[in-house]
Amino acid sequence: MTEDKNRLPHSGIMQDSVPSSINRFVIICVLSIAFIVITAYFHLDRRESIGYSHFAYIPIIFAGFWWGRKAIFVAMILGLDVLVLSSISNSGSPLWADIIRVLFFMIVAFVIGELSIELMKTHRALRERSERLRKANSSLREFAKLRKAFLHIAIHDMKSPVSATTMLLHSLQTLLGDSLTEKQEHLVTRMHARLDEAASFLRDFQLFAQLEDPSQIKKQAKMIDLNGLISNVVSANQDLAHNRKQTLTCNLEDNLPPVGGVERLIREVITNLVTNAIKYTPEKGSIVVRSSTRDKSVVSLEVEDNGIGISEENQKKLFREFVRIKDNDVSGQKVGGIGLGLSIVKRIIDMHGGRVYIISEPGKGSIFGFDIHICPADEGPLIRPALRIPKEVVKVKGYVPE
Repeated sequence: MTEDKNRLPHSGIMQDSVPSSINRFVIICVLSIAFIVITAYFHLDRRESIGYSHFAYIPIIFAGFWWGRKAIFVAMILGLDVLVLSSISNSGSPLWADIIRVLFFMIVAFVIGELSIELMKTHRALRERSERLRKANSSLREFAKLRKAFLHIAIHDMKSPVSATTMLLHSLQTLLGDSLTEKQEHLVTRMHARLDEAASFLRDFQLFAQLEDPSQIKKQAKMIDLNGLISNVVSANQDLAHNRKQTLTCNLEDNLPPVGGVERLIREVITNLVTNAIKYTPEKGSIVVRSSTRDKSVVSLEVEDNGIGISEENQKKLFREFVRIKDNDVSGQKVGGIGLGLSIVKRIIDMHGGRVYIISEPGKGSIFGFDIHICPADEGPLIRPALRIPKEVVKVKGYVPE
């Protein structure tokens, strides 16, 4: 109620932005009376009217901006004053000229009044949208807090039973020893596989939750030897590729400049890209991990495979959270996962001020890569999100998610 009393009629303008209604009325009355006195003086004493009739536009303009269409009444009163004074004085100005002036008073009052109303409507709409946006932002902040709390609670409450079940299953398998039948051994193996999937899901979920607050993560940034990190990740996944009869090799640029970032996160990105390539490449396929320097300020890493490939339509969905591509069968088998990996990759690279891209075509394999800035030479922070990689710096033919 208090706020409504402070608003102008048919507008959203608050009292503190313009004078109050009483003050506006007094100002317009004073200006109008001043105009009447001035015109009376020049009509009756000086016998002049042409030049000083223009002073009427001052109260008309104020009335138009403050009262909208009511400015017509001010224009009518002032116009009537001009006509009366012209009729009782001998100012030398023909009556038709004064009538034209009065018509212009009315036109100006009408135009300014209409403009004022439109401005008031626009201002009110902007205020309403601003208020809705403020409420929406407040709701989003509350939702972000709830989401963060939920993630931490859910991860904490799920990790313990998964770990305990895995340990109990190992213990049971040890106790039973060779007494397990072939069918029972198969079931235990499947149980281990499902528990490994659950553990992997929780690990991704935990990392996803940590990325909700990047300010704390950035404090862990340091100089990173990207080639060394690539070699370690490739070596750690050689057995996985060997089991699928795939060749996993490196093609690293010599003397690659160091990059600035959080090592465990960059390792997570490389691991995700390499393991994805292994999962989506058929048996006896090949995977190559490359590093290179571009434009003297950007380091690029690419993971190329000759797997199933991805359509242009599906490429635009890949980096969203919990997105799974339907057409992802490899050798007739469905590839598992929850659809968090690539969204985590994008978040990490975005946090480091870089960009992710994909070059792919169905049936012809894929190239997943990212560009990241070389470690800055000055003493500033190692991670500078403002240093986005312009598309003009390195032309990528594939899809670059925004």
